[in-house]
Amino acid sequence: MLSQFFAPLAVLRRVYGEAPTDTVSLALARHWGLLIFCVGALLIYAAFYPPVRVPVLVFAVIEKVGLGVCVLGTSLRSKGIAAVLAAADLLMALIYVIYLSGL
Repeated sequence: MLSQFFAPLAVLRRVYGEAPTDTVSLALARHWGLLIFCVGALLIYAAFYPPVRVPVLVFAVIEKVGLGVCVLGTSLRSKGIAAVLAAADLLMALIYVIYLSGL
């Protein structure tokens, strides 16, 4: 997702089949890409540093469920790649919840 931060038009065209060109949409797309990249980096960090694991996983669950709902709960679900990415994020959130419930 870091590529979306640096090249939002190309990534949005690839994932959604179209890309807005207005400044606000591009800024939000860049922010979204950076957010998802940072969540991934935090998850990797938490894998090696157990004291932060629970709060990072809780944050990741919230972010991933939010992304899934935002995509699958709107007309974006008709965009194939976006729907697959959202479903994968929801599956990861479920895995994190299962892990957290077993602690």
